[in-house]
Amino acid sequence: MKFILVLACLALYVAYTSAQDNCIGRPVFQVCTGGRDEGHNRSRRCAVRFMREMWWYNARARDCQKMRYLGCGGNNNRYCSLASCRRKCRRRS
Repeated sequence: MKFILVLACLALYVAYTSAQDNCIGRPVFQVCTGGRDEGHNRSRRCAVRFMREMWWYNARARDCQKMRYLGCGGNNNRYCSLASCRRKCRRRS
């Protein structure tokens, strides 16, 4: 019984951490350069990809900062979570 409980907790942890790296506004190729770019919302399909909380890497501050993504356009300096942004960018500074 304890084994099943441990296995279930492990599965939930894996699902949670992988969900932090994937979201609707995530670009295919992420970079740690380019500054903050929230994109635009000039068409209806942009509203579907709107993300209230995303993260971008600020090279001057050498850390990730919160931003919103309007759903279309923008650059590739955009991450779904603070953890994924830091994992990708902080070690390169």
